[in-house]
Amino acid sequence: MRSIVTYFLITVFGIFVFTACEDDLLETETKSSYTTDVVFSNPAFTLNALYGIYSLMTLDEMYSQKIPFYASLNSDIEVVAFGTGDYADNGRRGIGNYLATPGNNEITRPWNALYRAIERANILIEEVPKSPAMDGDDEEAKRKMWTYYGEALTLRALFYFDLVRIWGDVPFKIEPTQPDGSNFFLGKTDRDAILESIIEDLQEAEQYVPWIDRSDAGTPERISKGFVKGLMARVALYRGGYSLRAESNTMERGSNWEDYYQIARDQCKEIMDEGVHSLNPSFKDVFIRQNQLEPDRQYYESLFEVGHGMTRSGEAGYYTGVRYETSSKYGRRNQGGALTLPHYLYSFEPEDTRRYVSVAFYTYNEQPQMEIYTDPSQFRFAKWSIKWMTDAYIAANRNAGNKLLTGINWTLMRYSDVLLMFAEAENALNGPTAEAKEALKEVRRRAFPAEAHAEEVDAYVDGLSSAEDFFEAIVDERALEFGGESIRKFDLVRWNMLYEKITEARELNRKIVYGEAPYDYVPQYLYYQYREDDPEDLNFETLNLDEELGDINMPDFDRVEWMSGRTEEEKQEFINWLNLMSSGLDQYPDRHLLPIAQPVIDDANGAFTNEYGF
Repeated sequence: MRSIVTYFLITVFGIFVFTACEDDLLETETKSSYTTDVVFSNPAFTLNALYGIYSLMTLDEMYSQKIPFYASLNSDIEVVAFGTGDYADNGRRGIGNYLATPGNNEITRPWNALYRAIERANILIEEVPKSPAMDGDDEEAKRKMWTYYGEALTLRALFYFDLVRIWGDVPFKIEPTQPDGSNFFLGKTDRDAILESIIEDLQEAEQYVPWIDRSDAGTPERISKGFVKGLMARVALYRGGYSLRAESNTMERGSNWEDYYQIARDQCKEIMDEGVHSLNPSFKDVFIRQNQLEPDRQYYESLFEVGHGMTRSGEAGYYTGVRYETSSKYGRRNQGGALTLPHYLYSFEPEDTRRYVSVAFYTYNEQPQMEIYTDPSQFRFAKWSIKWMTDAYIAANRNAGNKLLTGINWTLMRYSDVLLMFAEAENALNGPTAEAKEALKEVRRRAFPAEAHAEEVDAYVDGLSSAEDFFEAIVDERALEFGGESIRKFDLVRWNMLYEKITEARELNRKIVYGEAPYDYVPQYLYYQYREDDPEDLNFETLNLDEELGDINMPDFDRVEWMSGRTEEEKQEFINWLNLMSSGLDQYPDRHLLPIAQPVIDDANGAFTNEYGF
């Protein structure tokens, strides 16, 4: 895979010379100076400038680590690792548990990186229409320049969307920094105005950016029309949803929400009708390809991926994914800092093929062989696994002295998201219509084997007769489909359900470990075997995950204590741990936003301050 990060070294030096260089003392023009009129004089130079924007996305403070894993986790199914004594630290755990303060060590860099990327996008957006390439007779050059312009508009919209989702109202700057300092210190702009503006930008961008199968790049590592429309839908749903408002310090819904749900519905429908993007028939294969560093050029299920590079960037498979202990076969251990919970494992129907792809209730020890966790606080996400990675990565990891970045692309949107956003918006506007139901069925058909479709797809979806029931099904389905993909938290925020669902998750997991209804079928002992064709892996088909067998003799199986089979002391330790999850919301149930870092406030020259009680 030739990732966008490949271009980082050739663009990082050139991008900073977009502002005009001073002539030397003899007033001669330096041949090596690259002013904006040179950088944007032709498509080749402009493309390198565009790569300079993409390259920033691969940094730790952007989409390699801090945005997807620190700022976007801790929902009812995604938990940042914490423990007594460090869960409220002034680093990543404090962010994940809604306990961050303006002095948090981890919140300055992503803020600065997002605005740095916005500045690069602003320059390209301003300069491309003025380029001499736009005045010539070369129509192909013009087409390329407008495509790059549309990509920059979309990237800037993405960056502002993440600023709004993470911080709320923020300074909104859509022109390059002026030499006279007139736009150095800007106050905050209301988030609704920002979201409305970037929707307009995306409406313009879609005129210039082609569908992925007709683009020059042909890869989900570059912006294409499908993602422009998908991002527009996601922004519109957020604009029509709830958020914590500074004026009232309460959750309030955006005005005219139906108008924005209509935008989301229409944009998703256009993607569906075009037929360029589709679901990979195998849910598991989606993530095997990710682990193998293979951008999907067959189904184009991924509408857009941040293009990382092995050993250079990307913490999927390291920070999130199956936990591996150090071994001679797979090399260094990974961190596995992103956790999930037992109730998430039990939210899947037994026939749902997403279940074992989504939840890792095991670790690989140094033999290596899957070893079942008896501690319910140690479950992780199974979508990323060293075992599925390339031979090159595994070989490098065996020789690594420190953590080795995986290079797994971070997928920002999959086609299943488009289907479920359409179903949600259509239902909110028109009730559970046949179109809404068919979109939900399409996602579930992929999830279940054909023999289960009659019950788990058709009967289940057709039985959703009211808009309220259908909405609850969408809430559940998005959890089942996107676990670990840093989507859930922001879904719950826009639905005004974040604290409600987190509180519910605590209670559901308490019931599991105490064997209470509706989990009284969960076994006290788990009997397991390993696969004959791969003795490293558990045989999930013979696992009694949903069947209480009691304390019996099964000579061909090994056995571990499971959930209610644990001691009273172990159960209480788990409950105590569980109650620390997202504990900042216990005091401020609506405060899902991060504070602005104190160094940023100090540098703002009084233009803005923190709100929401920070």
